[in-house]
Amino acid sequence: MQEEKTTSRTEAIAPSASELARNLGRRLRYLRSQKGITQTELSSRMGTARTYLSRIENAKILPRYLTLARLAACLGVQPAELVGGEAGHPGDGSRNPNRETVPHQTNSRAQ
Repeated sequence: MQEEKTTSRTEAIAPSASELARNLGRRLRYLRSQKGITQTELSSRMGTARTYLSRIENAKILPRYLTLARLAACLGVQPAELVGGEAGHPGDGSRNPNRETVPHQTNSRAQ
């Protein structure tokens, strides 16, 4: 008798750690190159090894949030830009037509 594999709703929606690492690596490389910063320069600003940044960009490791916050600060962006991005940029899921998107909400209170 063959065992049937079931997937919970959470597992079906949540990206895997390897997918998160790939998206983060692409975003980090993209943002770094857009700002004209080398891995060596960024690692110096962060006080970490260049090889550590290389491992993040190549999806070998998934750093902790505090490291993401430091990376974002050194790049002059919000941490969310490293993991989510804007439409059309690498790593934001824009290549996945089945991805659900949530429109940006603005605070439109009447004054």
